[in-house]
Amino acid sequence: MSRARALVDGEADRWRQLAEHPFVLATADGTLAAESFNRWLLEDHAFVVEFRRFLAGVLTLAPDERSRDVLAGGIAALTPELDLFRAELDARGLGRDGYRPSLGCASYTSFMLASLHDGYEIASTVLYGVEKAYLDAWTTVRERAAAADSRYRSFIDNWSAPPFANYVADLGELLGAGEPTPAQRAAFGRVAEFEVQFWDGCTS
Repeated sequence: MSRARALVDGEADRWRQLAEHPFVLATADGTLAAESFNRWLLEDHAFVVEFRRFLAGVLTLAPDERSRDVLAGGIAALTPELDLFRAELDARGLGRDGYRPSLGCASYTSFMLASLHDGYEIASTVLYGVEKAYLDAWTTVRERAAAADSRYRSFIDNWSAPPFANYVADLGELLGAGEPTPAQRAAFGRVAEFEVQFWDGCTS
């Protein structure tokens, strides 16, 4: 079994919680409150800004050219992703400058950045967890979306279309085969906890 698959299977219950979270399901069926989506936009924009720093850090730790190629592709994809956030925030009149993320968001990004000090094995595990979580959550939205012209189509396409799915699969392959280490399982489990908490914070 791949190490990536073993990590997800080890968090099966919590993974189901994040992939089928009420925020995710409400996004899919079009019942999500506007204020909840606005909160998510502000929080996730702040998250992605820090995530880009984290991903650049993982790239500096990468042990070979294959890993660096995959990670560099991920960094390149973040520019249009941030453009998407900023355009949506501007369209909704939501000021992002000076926005103060919630303690939950700040804790999550701090955890990510701190994982860089644990080396590539742990940092790459955290990276896979973050990206896999969004692939699975937004794939749920795609599969359950009430209409093809969902107001969230650009976000659905960003995190559930084949290019992103292929990128996440590549990240999983970089983790290799065999049993995850206890430290990898702990780091991956923490990602799952943070993801559920993140969705909770946007719907509360």
